[in-house]
Amino acid sequence: MPSSPWPAVFCYLLSALLDAFDGHAARALDQATKFGAMMDMLTDRCATMCLLVNLALLYPAYAFLFQLSMSLDIASHWLHLHSSTVKGSGSHKTIDLSGNPILRLYYTSKPVLFVMCAGNELFFCLLYILHHIQNPAGWLRPLLALCGAISLLKAAISVLHLVTASQNMAALDAAERAKRL
Repeated sequence: MPSSPWPAVFCYLLSALLDAFDGHAARALDQATKFGAMMDMLTDRCATMCLLVNLALLYPAYAFLFQLSMSLDIASHWLHLHSSTVKGSGSHKTIDLSGNPILRLYYTSKPVLFVMCAGNELFFCLLYILHHIQNPAGWLRPLLALCGAISLLKAAISVLHLVTASQNMAALDAAERAKRL
């Protein structure tokens, strides 16, 4: 990423595009596993983290925001996955549909999930690209603003994930403690 921006962008976007389809293929071929779901989420988080580290170096004035974004992304996804696994869900995308309506929409509407994930990734990619372009096309900045809004909304959903997963883990702990008493 620091020295070869165009191959880096190509590989990053190709990885994100393939990620959008690998889960569908695994389910269609009846090869979806808990391990695969964990690896999928882990590789997604690592790829995004690598880009955010690079953005923190390219935009040092915003390093704290990129660090905050990394921390929120990893913490919320990890705790959400962990609470889903402890509760016995087959997937982190299988949630209690009577729960939070925002998370229900996020996970039950494929277009919403795709736009949120793609917009977030595209925002970070556009920041990276704009650093390496001398004279960007006029449409890149409005696209960056739109994707930035999506990225902020996705960050809010990550906070919601973190809070909900924390509440789920606390409820599980309380139930286990009550059984012992």
